[in-house]
Amino acid sequence: MLDIWCIFWIKQCIHTKPPKDKWVVIVCIDGVYKGFFINKGINDFVKKRPFLLASQVLIKKDDYGFLIQDSYIDCQKLYDFSYDDLDSGRGKLLTETIKDIKKVVKDSETLEKRYINMIMAN
Repeated sequence: MLDIWCIFWIKQCIHTKPPKDKWVVIVCIDGVYKGFFINKGINDFVKKRPFLLASQVLIKKDDYGFLIQDSYIDCQKLYDFSYDDLDSGRGKLLTETIKDIKKVVKDSETLEKRYINMIMAN
């Protein structure tokens, strides 16, 4: 069984349009694995909306050697992943990064309360 707080490389992720390779971090399980995207930057749409900008968590290349640059965990929306999607793991998040995600999730305006509770309990 795969564990939460692990990072995975998803080839041709179906949640992007068009499908492309993505890093994701699994943060809870609700029948399926639920995760947040890791993005190389923050887009202008998010930058112009403080409540969305507050949902971004910095993840440093120096802490996660597989990254090619400092990136952001986008905690505004959860995506569903199957076990088969998660075949290329890169390890677990650092404790400090998990704490940062929980700080953001606790005050989220975009996540359902039940998912906030699940993430906070992990």
